Amino acid sequence: MKKISAIVCLIFFVHFSYGNNDLIISKWLITEPLNTLYPAFHDTKNVDGEKFSNRELLVFEHTCLGDIQPSEGEIFGWISGQTSKWTEKPVDEKGFLNFEANDPAIYPQMAFIAVYLKADRWTEANLVIKTPHMAQVYLNGKALGKKTTVEQEQSTLGKITQSLKLKKGKHLLLIKSLYTPGNTLNWKINAILKPGEGFRIADLDIDTKPYRTKTINDILNGIKVSWVKPSPSGELYAVAYREAKPPEGDQENWIEIKNRNDKSLVHSFRHASISGLQWLPKSRAVSYITRDNNKSTLHILDFEKGKTLTLLEEVERMGNYRWSKDENFIIYSVTEDNKDDPDHIKHVLGMQDRQAQWRNRSFLYYLCVNSKTTHRLTYGNLTTNLHDISPCGKKILFSHTWPDYQERPFYKHNIYLMDINTLTVDTLWAEKKWSVSGQFSPDGEYILFTGGPDAFDKAGRNIPEDMFANNYDTQAFIYNPESEKIKAITIDFNPSLRETHWNPVDNNIYMTAQDRDKIKLYRYDTGIDRFSEIPTAVDVVSGIHFSTGSPVAAYMGEGMSKPSSGYWINLRNDRPEVMEDTESFNYRYVGFGENRKWDYQTSQGLDISGRMYLPPDFNEERNYPLIVYYYGGTSPVSRRFGGRYPFNLWAGQGYVVYVLQPSGATGFGQEFSAAHVNNWGITVADEIVESTKAFLEAHPFIDRNKIACMGASYGGFMTMLLLTQTDIFAAAVSHAGISSISSYWGQGFWGYSYSALATADKYPWDSPEIYFDQSPLFNAHKVNTPLLLITGDEDTNVPPGESVQMYAALKILGKPVELLKVIGQNHHILNYQKRIEWNNAILAWLDKWLKEQNEWWNEQFPKKNF
Repeated sequence: MKKISAIVCLIFFVHFSYGNNDLIISKWLITEPLNTLYPAFHDTKNVDGEKFSNRELLVFEHTCLGDIQPSEGEIFGWISGQTSKWTEKPVDEKGFLNFEANDPAIYPQMAFIAVYLKADRWTEANLVIKTPHMAQVYLNGKALGKKTTVEQEQSTLGKITQSLKLKKGKHLLLIKSLYTPGNTLNWKINAILKPGEGFRIADLDIDTKPYRTKTINDILNGIKVSWVKPSPSGELYAVAYREAKPPEGDQENWIEIKNRNDKSLVHSFRHASISGLQWLPKSRAVSYITRDNNKSTLHILDFEKGKTLTLLEEVERMGNYRWSKDENFIIYSVTEDNKDDPDHIKHVLGMQDRQAQWRNRSFLYYLCVNSKTTHRLTYGNLTTNLHDISPCGKKILFSHTWPDYQERPFYKHNIYLMDINTLTVDTLWAEKKWSVSGQFSPDGEYILFTGGPDAFDKAGRNIPEDMFANNYDTQAFIYNPESEKIKAITIDFNPSLRETHWNPVDNNIYMTAQDRDKIKLYRYDTGIDRFSEIPTAVDVVSGIHFSTGSPVAAYMGEGMSKPSSGYWINLRNDRPEVMEDTESFNYRYVGFGENRKWDYQTSQGLDISGRMYLPPDFNEERNYPLIVYYYGGTSPVSRRFGGRYPFNLWAGQGYVVYVLQPSGATGFGQEFSAAHVNNWGITVADEIVESTKAFLEAHPFIDRNKIACMGASYGGFMTMLLLTQTDIFAAAVSHAGISSISSYWGQGFWGYSYSALATADKYPWDSPEIYFDQSPLFNAHKVNTPLLLITGDEDTNVPPGESVQMYAALKILGKPVELLKVIGQNHHILNYQKRIEWNNAILAWLDKWLKEQNEWWNEQFPKKNF
């Protein structure tokens, strides 16, 4: 991976002109001619009466060409142990690349040539390749065309002609050339690019260096690390990998066990379909589940004894499981399907009953490891949610949740303690409004709960009395079951909690927490009641796992220009180190531009945190189009590397990207996050517009006439709302946005429950100032900016109708608008191929309005005569 700043190396090539607008490829990366073997009995006719042909030799894939990225000096491996270094070579004065065959009378020879085609915009071009010999052409690893004949005379050249459609960026052109025994024709190749109609030769260039900008394929392809889990001793670790295979994106997931010291392989679960892998709390062993249809079998792989044991066999509809600290028993859940789910007319039994499988219930079971006997722990009409098992193994902490439409947030919760031996149940809290999640302290004397500021009768609130708390701003509480006292330990701690762990090794509480646009790791010293930040070497920490017996932890970490990797940290000296890094190879030739922090104080005195992503070839003297991105809802846009909205990819397309965090987001303190409640853009829209205008004033390299705004979900709502209040944007994109707050409130699966937190004690029938005035649909006549609306046509969170009705309004009003439905997708676009098309559609829309380049959009969505 390379960091590219304002200083850029410029590589110039001599361009030969075959026509007024032709570009001959004048320099290549080449391999030496490599011996290729015919199979045994190749002269014998097969069952169809045919001998093995040179054509079959040409098209046979001896090696995976889709995975290579040639670079001068790198080794190319071939059959029979042959290797060759990629070497840069110019063409001759006639534009031909020439080879000298080795032992042409004995072996067929294969040579490979490569060059990178650089497109400064989406463009069309025709590729013409001339050679007297057989050849096959690849673009970005995909076979384009081939020539399977050999000419008879020196003066004759056969051709391969292909039409190319190139997205902005670099594209690998690779040619495989076959020289057959006994051939006396000169071994030469010539390649010409002819820009398509309406395109310029200035939009194309060639390069022999693989360095490029980030693409959607970088995000999706290659081996990725999902998580790392340390063993109790810290001597071993488990690591989960995933890999999507183009072109369809079939994904392989697997787990490996490795030695901590040298990362050597201990055991691989590759090609084995397992789930739920856990380290046993004390042993050098892991447990995992295999599934056959809906039946699950629980296994133990003991590395000390070198054998596998089966604990549970063919449990139907088994869910999660948890080990007791002494490894004597397991608590697991089983789901019971509701039989009363009609096919024709369904009587809906409450808002949750709109969701598939809501009528199913899950209950807890106990497995004795030694005797392999089981018994049922819970029953009834409510799902039982296990929180934790006490360190002594005598009690479990669990909860019930059920709907209550009489008051917000329209749920009630009970928290219980159960005696494992007698199955007697004590109720800790009954009919509480705000949900919490709990875990025992290492000595079992206390319980650490996490929940919103209003939990435990508003014990975690740190805002003025006249404000509603944002209950997505997660707090931590220590509860003493004996005294029934609650201690809100994060009440003066601004970051919002993500993950918490009360560590038995040192009795400290560790937590990952959203701090502004970063997710950091903190330690709460229970002895002195003090928080301290732990250095992690990354901007965003996630998926942290702690060893149960040694002072180490493992986590995933990433940053704005740092791909996700697996990290290991010693909690005694707080020193992190990279344990699993597959992305450095995947991104070895990808360059990123500079990232800059840019904060702004509004005219109301509010501090708005922001940052910008600059193009890799950024030049202060040029003018750039700008993308403004925000969420505007209850969480900030973090500094993640990839994600569905990859800012450094957009910057690589020639855009400056400005990401800002308006009021209402967690991670900035409770008063800042509480501004989200009952706002729905009332102040947030002004904050975005004012901050954007200030950004323009501070950065003269931005083209003020070429600015786009973009957001998804609540951010999609903000996009629509902004367009009803300002014309500073030249284009906009709203993915899964809300156009009518009242219809989202009633139709979205979680609309009314989300609104219970975001629209506190306000409803469509009594608060038109929110549900009507702040709904973009009822202000659609004010929109003038070209708007792209995108929705998954199976979205259950923000129903597709939210985009459809805004589209209908703008169409009737004669405003520039387009609507894309991603077929078979929900709130997030997860299908591999559809995600690529979705990404390309967004970029094409931006190119159309910010770069005045319509061709890519028209290629994807040609006009129809309906």
